[in-house]
Amino acid sequence: MTQGSNAGIKRVRRARGLPVVERKVRQVPSTAALFDQACRDSGNLSLSLYLERLAAALIQEHGSLPVLSPTLDGIEEAHTTAA
Repeated sequence: MTQGSNAGIKRVRRARGLPVVERKVRQVPSTAALFDQACRDSGNLSLSLYLERLAAALIQEHGSLPVLSPTLDGIEEAHTTAA
């Protein structure tokens, strides 16, 4: 048997040079289920890759990530007048 044969071993590959930042996120079960389904529908992506691509799409479409209200009370539309 030869040393170093990794045939058939699936490994998680990370882009070199990028730091890994672990974060714990708490979600209500219904929100977690929505993200899980979106990950599967997007080609079985991991949640981290899905979130990276979601952020990139929002930035491309709007120029930045949206700023959200810190409470769930701010879900309705905000009406402002232009300067």
